[in-house]
Amino acid sequence: METGLEKRSDQELLELARTDSQAFAALYSRYYRHLRAYAASFLKDADLADDVAEETFARLTSRLGWLAVARRPLAPWLFRVAYNLAMDELRRRSHSQTLMEETAVAGTDPDETIQDIQSHVQEIRNAMSALPPFEYACVTLRFMEDRTTAEIARQLGCTPRQVTLALNYAYKALRRTLSDISPDSRSMIER
Repeated sequence: METGLEKRSDQELLELARTDSQAFAALYSRYYRHLRAYAASFLKDADLADDVAEETFARLTSRLGWLAVARRPLAPWLFRVAYNLAMDELRRRSHSQTLMEETAVAGTDPDETIQDIQSHVQEIRNAMSALPPFEYACVTLRFMEDRTTAEIARQLGCTPRQVTLALNYAYKALRRTLSDISPDSRSMIER
């Protein structure tokens, strides 16, 4: 169904989107798949590219007024936000990969690591139970049921980006809580 909004300029849609959700939907339709493809070119991961595109539009909602008043071109702003989000994700991924490589270089025996984790099971359970319910559910689905971000989002009725943010929060909280146990056990938690 064509509403006529598709033919409007980005600037007109920005101004209308402040009060008209259909105008925002037209912008979303115009740019979403381009932003997703752009993010995927960096991330090489469809779920993360979806997260980046969704987060880009989430940020657009808070900047609609500014972009409309400033009369700045929308496309460069959207692609800059998507680029920054993708680079943040790559930095986070690089940090996790570095930690895993350091553990491998240290010559850690996998059997010793499993034994070390087993010796801290109660501490890990306590740390998990201290997480907020949503974060607990995300971590459990991710690691106990090996679900993807998109699958978790569908099951919990939220966006993939919300799942990603919840997992990041949970990982930080677990690292903080479990910081006094051995480095080998922590590296397993950080994955």
